[in-house]
Amino acid sequence: MKSAEVAALLRELLSAIRPLRLADRRPWVQVAVGEVRFESDGIELVFFSDSATLDHLVSLRMPDGTRAGFTDWLASDGNNPIDLLDDSERLELEQRLLEAS
Repeated sequence: MKSAEVAALLRELLSAIRPLRLADRRPWVQVAVGEVRFESDGIELVFFSDSATLDHLVSLRMPDGTRAGFTDWLASDGNNPIDLLDDSERLELEQRLLEAS
């Protein structure tokens, strides 16, 4: 999957088309630095928190088994999908990560 496709999926999360559920034992708010897994309609998303803020999307696994990750996106088009979101979308995504349970 290309970065733009993943950014479109993230926008679906923001528009509430897709639910977002914590799939890790530690909630986002408890992770100052590290990875946190979430799930949305069978899609597994792993986000990286750095200094308690959203840094990047580490990986994505679709229900059909398709996988993509940070190094894949950088190698294919040089973009982290998070970087394709505007500032308000990024802030909203961080808020959704905080609220997910």
